[in-house]
Amino acid sequence: MAKPDAAVEGVRNVFLKLRTRSGLTVERLSATEVDVALLADLPVVRRYAREHAVSTDQAIVDVVTRVAGDLEPTDRLIVDAVLALRVLDDVLSDRPKLRGLYADDLGERRNALARHWETYHRLLDVTEIPPAPTVRTLRGPVEARALLQLAERCVHGPEALLEPAADAREPSNSIVVVGGAVTDVVVVSDELPEIGAAVQASSFEEHPGGKGLNLAVAARRFGLRARLCAAIGGDEAARELTRYMQQEGLSTELIRTTPGEANPRALMLVTQRGETRYLGWMNTGKVSLSTTEFEQPRTKQAIADADAVMVTLEPPVETVQWALDAAARQSPKPLVLLQASPPTATPQQLYRHLHGVDYLVGREGELRGLLSYPDRPGTVDALAEELLTLGVETVCVVENFGAKIRSRTRSRDIEGPNVPLEDTPGAREAFSAALTFQLLKDGRDLTWDALEWAIRAMTANLTIEEITDSMPGTEDVDRLWRKSDVENP
Repeated sequence: MAKPDAAVEGVRNVFLKLRTRSGLTVERLSATEVDVALLADLPVVRRYAREHAVSTDQAIVDVVTRVAGDLEPTDRLIVDAVLALRVLDDVLSDRPKLRGLYADDLGERRNALARHWETYHRLLDVTEIPPAPTVRTLRGPVEARALLQLAERCVHGPEALLEPAADAREPSNSIVVVGGAVTDVVVVSDELPEIGAAVQASSFEEHPGGKGLNLAVAARRFGLRARLCAAIGGDEAARELTRYMQQEGLSTELIRTTPGEANPRALMLVTQRGETRYLGWMNTGKVSLSTTEFEQPRTKQAIADADAVMVTLEPPVETVQWALDAAARQSPKPLVLLQASPPTATPQQLYRHLHGVDYLVGREGELRGLLSYPDRPGTVDALAEELLTLGVETVCVVENFGAKIRSRTRSRDIEGPNVPLEDTPGAREAFSAALTFQLLKDGRDLTWDALEWAIRAMTANLTIEEITDSMPGTEDVDRLWRKSDVENP
């Protein structure tokens, strides 16, 4: 046999490393220390992930399983056992004595294959069965040769196998949110204490929170395929966040967990009118979304496949820089929205990275905080002009449930609806997610209807306590939209 090319040999070596333990699964890929970049970068894997709207890890498993299913019977059996791909799952469903082929331990799978070699072949309708190998020869040249065949097909020959079916659904819109996932500690009080004074709160609650999580949950409830890239701790609060994300249908493949560390918290002091003061504790230095996350194949692939990237200022400033740059480098470039909160101590470090930002969203005070001289622009127009000069395409000043939109070609102030609160903590995330949803639906065209719809999203589920869980869905906003049409024919 001719010596395999470097690409095939590289992929075969990855398979050899992955054959231990439980084999090739999505869970294994998300936790393994094996470098699977060669698999993630295979053109067929990238295409499969895009066309079927699945994660890179899921695409790797699906592609390898389908390619393995088309190998010659003996190679198919060996690869199936080594990587526990479950190619024969249906055939073995009513044969418990043969299920050892998919045991959690590789040694048990090898024993089952050697012991039932002839039976497995007959299940594949093979009449001329090759001699059965020993466990020792399986472990050596036999598996290496079969995995070489698999690698060869993955690198050079799978395209015809993976043509999407005629009735395959169109891929859904993909959103990557780079931000924070924290535990919100919400204290509601009729008044806030002066220095040295004490008042009694009317309620005290803990909920999943964080601006990044708010954006991701809202995007998911609008029907978008949202992935949150964030860092969490390893305590019970962090586990509760993970359970909540899974309950909301959010992928957790881009969540970085730090075992043994306390999850970040955000103390929110909220008045009955919705005015909020924040005190954040991010457990900096121990729980942090670092720039190395953007070198991970799964993160690079997620951003490459994204229709929109939404970024908050919760991660370290260098991580925000990398996220903005990673999005700007894509071709075609995704829609990029930057949420200008929480405040950053060194906004100047972001200036040269703002050229790829399509929409910059925040309160007027938050947007002023991005300037070195926040008090100098005397008006919203002057403030927006400063930010547009830095390369931002559109500035959205969002507060009091209204918005002031400024770009180089348009300017409009939209008053918020009449509601009994002055503001809510999650209003801007609801606006941003709703605006992104409308822009992707309308081919990125910014219409006044899209803006009005996003403003309605801020008041769909008014609350001053359960912020993340109050993020609206499409039906919530449509209900208010239809009501507005009736009241203002």
